[in-house]
Amino acid sequence: MLKWSSYGREPLSLGAAVRFGRLPLPPLLIESLKAEMTEPFDIIIRRARLRAHPTRLTEVGIKDDRIAIVSEHIDGEGAADVDAKGNLVTEAFVNPHLHLCKLWTLPMMEEDALKAYQRDNMRAALTAIELAAAIKEKYAEAWIVENARRAVALAVLYGCLHIRAFADVDTKARLEGVKALLRIRKEFSGIIDIQVVAFAQEGIVREPGAADLLRHAMELGADVVGGIPWIEATNADAATHVRTCFELARDFNKDVSILLDDAGDPKLRTLEMMAVEAAKRGWQGRARTIVAR
Repeated sequence: MLKWSSYGREPLSLGAAVRFGRLPLPPLLIESLKAEMTEPFDIIIRRARLRAHPTRLTEVGIKDDRIAIVSEHIDGEGAADVDAKGNLVTEAFVNPHLHLCKLWTLPMMEEDALKAYQRDNMRAALTAIELAAAIKEKYAEAWIVENARRAVALAVLYGCLHIRAFADVDTKARLEGVKALLRIRKEFSGIIDIQVVAFAQEGIVREPGAADLLRHAMELGADVVGGIPWIEATNADAATHVRTCFELARDFNKDVSILLDDAGDPKLRTLEMMAVEAAKRGWQGRARTIVAR
């Protein structure tokens, strides 16, 4: 799978750095640049249209899963040549928040949950979650796999190659969603990068047994610890929720992904709780906020 990080933190190759203006083009480097442009590539994408240069066609050379050079013409050969036919060539899409275990479940419930979630600036979000929770008593790995497989195939078709997939973990959903998404992660390995999030949708303090289920989910192989602390009854319980997520992340050396302050209540402070906990534990760069206000 092509890694696009060479545009950001990692150094660009000589040719790409020159083309993107990161380096000048001193005469002494011209021969090195020419040699780079004629070296064999794993893939050469020809007649590509880039976002930065929409009026002209460009060629992209890829070697060792990295973009090695971007040029109007590449003389080298590729083990594979791809003709983009003038279409847009860009980075893959990334979906950092998809409840993959819940897709195509609306026909299994009334629309009351959806209406409540959207009403009054999400002030009834908790009611919506509680209404939707009834469906989780019907959770089964087999049908979740079928729905998730369909969704992931569509994601790939439309250019999304990275998904952080949330699976509810509670006494209703049990571990059915996690098991299903772990199967999908394995099935699509090498095609799309899927990170499975063990998500405490119903809370941790208000849902006895959830913390143990979360730990079990991480033992099964979940990639990320997920939480939603504002769902708890008090600020103290919300802080416990956040702390439990980070403790699990520490125990399994995993990232954290938490839904924060998204219930239409200006008094919510769970974003602050998460920031303090991340800083205290040195988890900067490994803690992602979702739908924070």
